[in-house]
Amino acid sequence: MSGTQLTYGLILVGVVVVLAALLVDAVGIGTEGFGTLQIIGVVVGAVLAAVGLYRAFVRRTPLA
Repeated sequence: MSGTQLTYGLILVGVVVVLAALLVDAVGIGTEGFGTLQIIGVVVGAVLAAVGLYRAFVRRTPLA
């Protein structure tokens, strides 16, 4: 897996995890209210997306 694929994979997985954690109640899977596991899901997803964005925009590898 190349670095670019890993970077975009991190961003994609992070966004999907955040959206899934936020939409669990709307789909009817979770209990009423915003639970602990949803908070963990949002935080983990946001961290994954942030790492991916950091790799994509801040830590670019120089062209040789």
